[in-house]
Formats: sequence, structure tokens, C-alpha cells
Amino acid sequence: MNRGHLFLAFTLLFAACSQDQGISRALAKIVDSNSATVDMAAVGPSSWERVCVLGPYSSNERAEQILGFRWDANDKSSIGSNDGINLLVFVRNQEVLAYTEHPRNKGDFLKLDSRCLGRSNAALIRQFESAGWLQLVPN
Repeated sequence: MNRGHLFLAFTLLFAACSQDQGISRALAKIVDSNSATVDMAAVGPSSWERVCVLGPYSSNERAEQILGFRWDANDKSSIGSNDGINLLVFVRNQEVLAYTEHPRNKGDFLKLDSRCLGRSNAALIRQFESAGWLQLVPN
């Protein structure tokens, strides 16, 4: 393999496993639109099968329990120490396709913490808590 091919392979590998804040921005845009539902199938890579939610202070051990395979969530994100985000992990088979740190003030997934949703049942509804905090919950 020549150096150009090797560079391209490493670039694609890194891109496939890196954080994608564009996902969070797209999700925040849907949340800000005040639509009744938030369809998670509209965000993330086109080939994801399930999206998993890791809540604040999740450990690598917890990530492994939720995802069903080892993945270093704490090295790749601030989820182990940041209570202002949920980590959304988009998975196909036993592979993380993309992940994003989503600010909880732009739609909180706390009621979905430690759960995965299949693409076909990833439509969420907006639910406001008594303090006005917006939760995204299963439809």
C-alpha cells in the first residue's frame, strides 16, 4: 500500500470514529423548531441501526453495558465529568459510526439514559418538566 492509500485509510478510520458536533447542531435545530416530534432517524449517519444515550457521569463500564461492546467513552468525550451533556452514540452492529455530545438544555435525554433506540422507533416527543426543562421521551 502506498503512502497516499495509507493516509486515506487512516483519515477515513479517524473520521468514522470521531465526534460529530454537526449531529448535535442538527438535533438542536429540530428541537428549536418546536415541532411536536423529534425524529432521531433524521440525524446522524444514514446507516445507523440504533442510537444509545449515555447520561452525565457515565463510565466506560456503563458504556460497555449499554452498547454491548467495549468503547472508550471517557477518552472520546467529556461524559465522565460533564453533567451538561448527554452522549449520543450511533451504532451499526458492534461499531460506533458517530457520536456527539448534546447539550441537555437543547433537549434532555435523561429519561432515556442508558437506553438504545432502534432506528424504526426513534421518534421522540417533547415533554416539559414542571421547571420548564425540555425532556425528549419515546413516542
